[in-house]
Amino acid sequence: MSGGPDVEYVIVSALAGDAITIADIQTASWRDSYREFLPARFLAGPIVENRRSLWTARMSAPDADRRFVAKAMAGGSAIGFACVLLDADPAWGPLLDNLHVLPGMKGLGVGWALFRAAREWVLEQAPLEPMHLWVIEANQQARGFYDRQGGAIAERRVVEVTAGFRVPALRYVWPPESGRSAPS
Repeated sequence: MSGGPDVEYVIVSALAGDAITIADIQTASWRDSYREFLPARFLAGPIVENRRSLWTARMSAPDADRRFVAKAMAGGSAIGFACVLLDADPAWGPLLDNLHVLPGMKGLGVGWALFRAAREWVLEQAPLEPMHLWVIEANQQARGFYDRQGGAIAERRVVEVTAGFRVPALRYVWPPESGRSAPS
């Protein structure tokens, strides 16, 4: 895939050995995009171990067929990733739990390609299920991205972004191809 005139990338499956790389991408993304939403003291230090612990556990957990983790690769380096959890919320369907692109790689189509890969996996694994995600309500950049992907806001709730940090968030939903609507 082409990400623009200067960046060529491909979307590939992530493996358990990619956990630290994925954690580091999420850390860089959160430090860039969440600095207005999460405490500076968390983003300055504890986030590294927090994300590495989460991704090491997630990527080595059983039932790998119940999750989808893909990474965008450019020039031998990972520049973004997406993660879908098939069974995270039976009422709402598969959860797009993460979609992050390194700050310097945004705007090149990488996020769109990762989103499409996640959506295609959901349509293949759970064709009658909607897909949903939570986005921080004040994160206008992310909301604009998900609006452009055709997501519909289904609800607003205060959610825990990570241990002890709660923020107002919006649930975005994409209906299944069959036309079945999301729960109300």
